[in-house]
This record gives sequence, structure tokens and C-alpha cells, in this order.
Amino acid sequence: MIKEEVNKNLSAVMVIFGGTGDLTHRKLMPALYNLVYDRLLPENFAVVSIGRKNKSSEQYRNEVFESLNKYSRNEIDRDYWARLREIIYYLQFDFTDQEGYERLKEYLKEIDEKYNTGGNRVFYLAIAPEYFELVVQGLSEHELAHRNGAWTRLVIEKPFGKDLKTARKLNNELNEVFDESSIYRIDHYLGKEMIQNIMVLRFCNTVFESLWSNKYIDN
Repeated sequence: MIKEEVNKNLSAVMVIFGGTGDLTHRKLMPALYNLVYDRLLPENFAVVSIGRKNKSSEQYRNEVFESLNKYSRNEIDRDYWARLREIIYYLQFDFTDQEGYERLKEYLKEIDEKYNTGGNRVFYLAIAPEYFELVVQGLSEHELAHRNGAWTRLVIEKPFGKDLKTARKLNNELNEVFDESSIYRIDHYLGKEMIQNIMVLRFCNTVFESLWSNKYIDN
């Protein structure tokens, strides 16, 4: 019962700007596959990857499959891959071209109807930081950032500006379009050095040394 309610609330279309990039193939697609593998992906969910290269959704899916074989932490199961494959789509357009946002708008309407996603959106900007503002403005001007009765999330990867001044400017631009609670800033290297030295932290701290063992930690 709880699982059904969670899946219903999380129904959405995930739109990846930079769909042919390294971040998408190394991190995002394997992460989505692992969600399918762990049975955590919502039932009503779809992925639209955006890129400049001219290719079909079928070609793109084949490329994703190759990436999963290289980077997924889980084995590639035929049934789980089939589940992910059927919800992945590719749309070609240069996100610096404003006309492309209208095509995206119409395309997402079709995906909404097919997967019953209710207009909910996750916009993931897997692109160079200098394009963040441009894409956000495009989403706003073409009424893609908000829909009545639906929720929207914006996800951006670091760096968030070159310095404090540009970071503040970027935040102001984002907050003009998206509510702060809807913006997710991802820094996948945050805390990397501490994790790399976790064994040192354990054995140099008497509080942790006795507790961080197989007696108390499963795996």
C-alpha cells in the first residue's frame, strides 16, 4: 500500500540535457538501471535525453546498453534492461535554439499521455555550467518550468559558478524561475577525501574503532 502511494507521487518524466555526454552514460543511466534492478523506479516514469547529435531513440538505447555493460554496479539482467529500455527516448535539439523548447514541450505532452506522468518533471542539467542560465530561461519562456497541479525539480551539477559572485548570480537566476525547494545541487565529489581516509578515521578514533567492525556493521 505504501509502495503504491510512493510510486504514484513520484511519477514523472526525467529530462536530461546533455543526454549524450559522459556524465549521463557513466553515472545517470547506470543509476537509473540500478533503480530498476532494486525495484525502486516508479511505475509511471520515463526518460527523455536531449542531445545535439542526430540519432534515433533506438540508436540511443543501444548506446545506453553499452554504457551499462561498462559502468553498472549490477549485472545486466535481460528483463530489467527491457523495463528501462522501453521508457528511454532521445530528442535531438540544440538547447541554445529557442525553437527546440517548443518541440520539447509537445514531445513531453505525448510522453505524459503514454506513461500517465501527470506533468511532473525532473530537469537534469548534465551540461557545462555556462549553459545553466540559458536552459533555465528557455524552460521558463516556453512554460516548461511549471504546470498546474504538477511538480517540477531542477538538478544541476557542480561547479556552481567560478567564484562567490558568479555563484550568487547563478542562484538568483535559478530562483527567478524555480522555488529554492525545487532546486537540487549535486556535488558527487563532496566528502571524497574523507571517505578515502575512512580507515584512518576509524583506527585513530577509539570511539569509532570498536564500533565500526563486523560485529555491528553488516556490510
